[in-house]
Amino acid sequence: MSDLNNAASFVLSFIEEKTREDGSTFKAFKSEAPEWCRSLAMVAHDGEFPNDSRYDLICKALDSIADSDAKEESEAMEEVRQWSLDALPCWTASLLSFFAENAGRLKYCDQAMEDGSAESIYDILSEGWRLCFEEVLCTVISSLEEERDSIFNPDTDCELILSDSNGIYIPKIYCDGVDEEEAESMSIDWKDVRICQSGPDHERYWEAWQTIEQNAEWTDGNGEEWRLFQNGDLWAIKANVEVPESWLF
Repeated sequence: MSDLNNAASFVLSFIEEKTREDGSTFKAFKSEAPEWCRSLAMVAHDGEFPNDSRYDLICKALDSIADSDAKEESEAMEEVRQWSLDALPCWTASLLSFFAENAGRLKYCDQAMEDGSAESIYDILSEGWRLCFEEVLCTVISSLEEERDSIFNPDTDCELILSDSNGIYIPKIYCDGVDEEEAESMSIDWKDVRICQSGPDHERYWEAWQTIEQNAEWTDGNGEEWRLFQNGDLWAIKANVEVPESWLF
């Protein structure tokens, strides 16, 4: 399971800056981003159509969480007010532009007035912006908390089986330690295991290994399910986590 701050970094790794034909830039998810990351952003839009300023708030929220020591939801929630104060725009023009972009956001200014915490127009705008960002923070934190158990943590969710120094003999060395009963329990074909045991000169060596790598799964003594993953080195990876290949290469 990934810590909350690492989960925020995970989402950020799938966000990139793009440029429109008119030269303006915007934030967007990469094509390979997990669907739940897009859902996180959709929920944080609070009913608004996708827009640049909301994505900016979402990225600010993710940055705040990723740069913190928060490992779980309760720790992050304690920092929400300070994070919203730290991110508050300094310029009145920026605040006016934010609320002019979508009249529905004025509800946060109304809330600031009702709370009695605003005494001037600037106070109303700044406190309204802060309340909006605080809501985005809380939404993002809750979404990350729901998903962080499926995000790869290299400290707990993988174990090195064989280093890439073994080269083309990794399939053979691995399969030499697998017997027929174990192959059945791992949902891999014993014939493929035998082919790999025969060595890289066999014409189906790499085909058999690819099938084994794709299908192998097993449960350890603690009830954790694992699978194989090779990126040069051969790893055992927890079966329920999403592994960005860039984390292991």
